[in-house]
Amino acid sequence: MSLATFEDVSSNIKVPYKDKLIHFTFYMMFVLLWSLFFKQKKYNYNILFAAMGYGIAMEICQKLFTTTRTADVLDLLANTAGALVGLLIITKIVNNKTTR
Repeated sequence: MSLATFEDVSSNIKVPYKDKLIHFTFYMMFVLLWSLFFKQKKYNYNILFAAMGYGIAMEICQKLFTTTRTADVLDLLANTAGALVGLLIITKIVNNKTTR
C-alpha cells in the first residue's frame, strides 16, 4: 500500500494534511501491534527502528520505482512521529501493567 496511489479515491470529507495523518497512524499502529505481538519490552526499540527503517525504505522506493508517488521528507517525519508515539503509548501501557 505504501507504493500505491489513491488519488482517484474521492472523499467529501476534507481533512487538512490527511496524507500526513494517514502516515502517522499507519506507523503508530505498526509499532503498537508489533510490540503487542512480541509482548517483551526488550524488543520495543528494535520495533521502533524497524518502523523507521521501513519508512525510509518506502520513501526511497517511491522515488525510484514509481511514477505516481514521490519521496517526501514530511512523510518521513510523519512516519517517525507516528512510530515514536506508538512507542510512548506501548511504554505507558507496559509501565501501568508492571506498577499494579
